[in-house]
Amino acid sequence: MGDQGGTEPTPVRSDAAPAGRRLRAETKDALLAVTAGLLGAPEVMLTAERPLGALSSPLELPDRRLWLSVSTQGRTEPFGDADREMLGALAELGAWAVANAERYAEAKQRYDDLAVITDSIGEGVCIVDAMGRITFMNGAGARLLGWPEGSVGDGAAPEGRATPRFLLDPARRAMALRQTVVSEDTRFERADGTHFPASLTASPVAGEPEPPAAVLAFRDASERRAFEDQLARHAFSDPLTRLANRRLLVDHLDHALLQAQRSGTRVAVLFGDLDCFKVVNDSLGHQVGDELLRVVADRLRRAVRPGDTLSRFGGDEFVVVLEGISSPQDAGQVAARIREILSEPILLSGGREVLATMSIGMALSKPRGSTRDDLLHEADVAMFRAKQRGRDGVVALFDEGRGAPGPPGDLGEKPDLETALLGAVERGEVVVHFQPVVSLGDRRIVGAEALVRWNHPEHGMLAPPQFIELAEGNGAILPIGRYVLGQACRWAKKWQEALGVRLEVEVNLSSRQFQQPGLEVEVAEVLAATGVDPSQVCLEITESLAMYDVEQTGTILSTLHGLGVRLAIDDFGTGHSSLGYLAQFPIDAIKVDQSFTRGIDQDPVKSAIVSAVVALSEAIGATTVVEGVETLPELEQVVTLGCDLAQGFYFSRPLAPEGFEAVVVASRQDQSADGRIFQWEALTREHAAPGVP
Repeated sequence: MGDQGGTEPTPVRSDAAPAGRRLRAETKDALLAVTAGLLGAPEVMLTAERPLGALSSPLELPDRRLWLSVSTQGRTEPFGDADREMLGALAELGAWAVANAERYAEAKQRYDDLAVITDSIGEGVCIVDAMGRITFMNGAGARLLGWPEGSVGDGAAPEGRATPRFLLDPARRAMALRQTVVSEDTRFERADGTHFPASLTASPVAGEPEPPAAVLAFRDASERRAFEDQLARHAFSDPLTRLANRRLLVDHLDHALLQAQRSGTRVAVLFGDLDCFKVVNDSLGHQVGDELLRVVADRLRRAVRPGDTLSRFGGDEFVVVLEGISSPQDAGQVAARIREILSEPILLSGGREVLATMSIGMALSKPRGSTRDDLLHEADVAMFRAKQRGRDGVVALFDEGRGAPGPPGDLGEKPDLETALLGAVERGEVVVHFQPVVSLGDRRIVGAEALVRWNHPEHGMLAPPQFIELAEGNGAILPIGRYVLGQACRWAKKWQEALGVRLEVEVNLSSRQFQQPGLEVEVAEVLAATGVDPSQVCLEITESLAMYDVEQTGTILSTLHGLGVRLAIDDFGTGHSSLGYLAQFPIDAIKVDQSFTRGIDQDPVKSAIVSAVVALSEAIGATTVVEGVETLPELEQVVTLGCDLAQGFYFSRPLAPEGFEAVVVASRQDQSADGRIFQWEALTREHAAPGVP
């Protein structure tokens, strides 16, 4: 309520208060004008002390008191109770308006100071509050994102758009975890829709009971990424031909031999040496020689299979590592393609034409195991013998029995399986087994990988390496692949209806399947015919196949993803994938190759690699699945590294559908109280499928 009396008024001076709390002139003027109009007073004052001879009412501000006063001079009638109540109400309203104006001025000053400070560090800096709104963005950040400078500050991104996920997600994670979140490999989107690699740090702002906001600092990582890619190319590729160098070849050969030992297949090494290179290099010069090597490398790329390792071993020597080989004839087919593709003359600069034939030596790993040095030496010996026999594209196979190359063209006896493969599906010889995929969070079975087997009437149960390549060659892979996909979908639907369990089935697509026209139509037909939920189906392609033709891969994957199925990159870590390309694919899961799991509990390098894959998966929003878990220490290590799912012999070997169903039921009944899954070994042995593992 207002009152009269007091001392002489002392006007409020704007420089008497702190700079961040100065009274806005427009707020003062508006308050005085409204008071004068409503009370009919010729003189209205806002002072720090209560004036004498005036009707006054206090404005209670957070840090001080002001007085709103009207002069009684010149009035014919004294102020009444209604006037006093009106003045009190105006004082309360004025106190709110003045305090609000001062808070705004103080916040604006802090905002401007923060903008000046953060612009000087050269990084993008923004603040995201608990509601997910951007409340601050410095000029450097706006420029990086292509946003108009000064367009942020009202709690929204420019043009009223929602806060982008690449800023919102790490901010929320930092606030939820109450700790700094760092991402060195993420991707930002500019206002024009283009993308760039970025590194980011998100830190929560201290507050109770929850952090009120998070501060994000980010920078363009394009230069760093380009530098890292350049280092990787120099470390693992030949600078002249862009093929794998000797270091990468040896690494892939070691991996291939380990895989072959586990799967019961063989590895072949083709060691090729150009027959004409020395003549060309000596007579036409090193520049022409280098050009010849580049052209030969390009042709060899077209000759080898997707997934084969092709390298320049040194000088004019090239080496090819072939996996999944069941007979010398398989390796001979690749050698024949190399001879054929090099049979056409090569036109070099200056109009010079040369015929670049290649002598090729072949060596196959032994069933009891071979070392990489053994294979490379034997293939080199065979290549030397091929040159002795006349060069001009001669192929020689290392003969283990004689310790020397066998006669030209002696590629071993080829099993007569190709014809039988063409009718295997119709005769009911193709069967599908399922290997459980386990969630590492609660150790429950969440899905299964569908694995094909050929139950041959004479040879028994054959594993994929014993017939898949033949099927790829004669086209039988297409009906086999469709059958496997259909069976996987039918069983997923059956398990959901019978057990009330929603399980995901993973189905591998072979190279020929993936590249066949109309793949998406075939997948859609199978989904419709089986009635399975498309999100329960995960289609897998190998990393090498994905990178064989990046543009085509992206188109096919996008089309399949449009059907609602999930997509995965299998055998990750064994190919030459570019992370930049991989991030552009619509990938839902990355499956770490089992070679990185074996002994991971004792190998810090493998742990670091898997940890990096987990970080990559998180960056692109994918799930990490680790393959080949065989021991408890391996399991405990991949759990520590943050992997999401796992499969391997520690949990179960591949099972017949009925056996897999029994294991699912038992696992959900017998899970122990401490969260560890039931004893896998005894139960899966009881339900194990006959034949190959």
